[in-house]
Amino acid sequence: MKTTKNNILFFLLLGGAVTLGSCGKLLEEDPNSFVSPDAFFKSESQCIAALNGCYMELTNIYAADLMISLEAVTDLAFLSSSNLDAKLEISPANPGMGDNIWTACYKGVMYCNAAISGIENATIPADKKPPLKAEAVALRALYYYILTSTFGDVPYYTTDINSLSVLETISKLGRMSANETRATLIKELQEYAPKLPQMRTSEVKDNRISAPMAYMLIGKMALWNKDYAACTQAMEEIRKIYGQLVQYPLEATYFRNKNTAESIFEIQYTWSATGLKKTSTVAAFFTPVKASGTSTYDGVNIPELGDAANPFNSITPSEYLMSLYDLADPRKEIILAYSYNGTWFKRPMANNGTGKPWMGPKFWCPGMTNIADGNNQKVFRYADALLMLAEAANETGNTDLAMQCLNEVKGRAGEDFKLPAYPGKPEFLAELKKERARELMGEYGRKWDLVRWGDFFRVVNETIALEYETVKTNIRPYHEFYPIPDKEVVRSGGALTNPAYNQ
Repeated sequence: MKTTKNNILFFLLLGGAVTLGSCGKLLEEDPNSFVSPDAFFKSESQCIAALNGCYMELTNIYAADLMISLEAVTDLAFLSSSNLDAKLEISPANPGMGDNIWTACYKGVMYCNAAISGIENATIPADKKPPLKAEAVALRALYYYILTSTFGDVPYYTTDINSLSVLETISKLGRMSANETRATLIKELQEYAPKLPQMRTSEVKDNRISAPMAYMLIGKMALWNKDYAACTQAMEEIRKIYGQLVQYPLEATYFRNKNTAESIFEIQYTWSATGLKKTSTVAAFFTPVKASGTSTYDGVNIPELGDAANPFNSITPSEYLMSLYDLADPRKEIILAYSYNGTWFKRPMANNGTGKPWMGPKFWCPGMTNIADGNNQKVFRYADALLMLAEAANETGNTDLAMQCLNEVKGRAGEDFKLPAYPGKPEFLAELKKERARELMGEYGRKWDLVRWGDFFRVVNETIALEYETVKTNIRPYHEFYPIPDKEVVRSGGALTNPAYNQ
């Protein structure tokens, strides 16, 4: 999302709000510093500026710490490092990436609530308001989707904080049922999704969200709630817009390939030697080890990556992930890197050719300088929607639709990978779980899938815990969800608690 002067102006008018540590910390601010809708929402361009601000926190969320938590502490990968999240050394006192997620998401909620209130009361033509409000509603739902997926039950509010009394009420909210929060958001999105552009995100100016993004959120939250009918309905709306998956090439799934036609939602990053720099460090955790001052990575010259990168200790694929790919599956060479341009890396050749591959070029950032990754972060794309539809259809007994959607994803990788016949409900689900791993590794969702399936504790123990002793030692059933940071518990006056972590 492009940053504009109006965007900056809007949040300057919000006073100190952009630097707040949390919802609770609002108690330290002067309520009169908040922007008055009467003073700002005078034109459509000002409403859009407010909406731009609703995107601001996403680059603070979809970054390396969340990637590690969702993809590198799962059955698919691990990271041997001092990172608290990677080691599962998290607690209310040391919540790891949970601290940042809590803060950033509730900032995002606050911005969306302010924008929605302002748009509702804006002095613009009435017919201009619905799509603008729908955009803020969808973004607010995204922040709550992240919160409920990360923490489980969380405070839920939609009120614009425009007075001290409202502020005091919000700061004392306790946890609300995640299922109830999601059900409320689903109903709201079902109302507002039709008001968003009915087109692929790549066709929308400035890559703003379109209706498929809202439908994806409906589907994601509906799967959590086991509301398979709602998921099916939403995914069918996406199919109307995106058509056949085969038209979208697998190469477009590389993070370096930005805002491609298959994408439904990407976090916008950029890097320029002489211009704008908004970067993550994600690629630094996925790049092979490098010889200093050269473009040689684990013994192989990779000119496209250049000689200026300084990658971290890399995320390591699990034996389980490695076992999922057929030798002929083109996704194997996208997700896993055994070689580059026909030359094998040293690590996979170790121990008589049984060494680990590196994470693959899907995640590499060409020309990376130091640790600055200018790739976009891919969050939702069409293949994901089809697999979600396959899962929902399997649960409701629509086996033909389930097979069609699963085989559409498999068929893009190769006709030989399609299932010849429906194998039965539990067998189909087991295969779908594997296909989600093959297709979507690294797209900010694996842990949340494992948790909603009820698999997380068991499968992590059966996979990476056998390869990484620290995880085996530390993992507990309550690690399905992050603890609410202690400082937020204190600020709430005890309304928030962490019973699972305090046993």
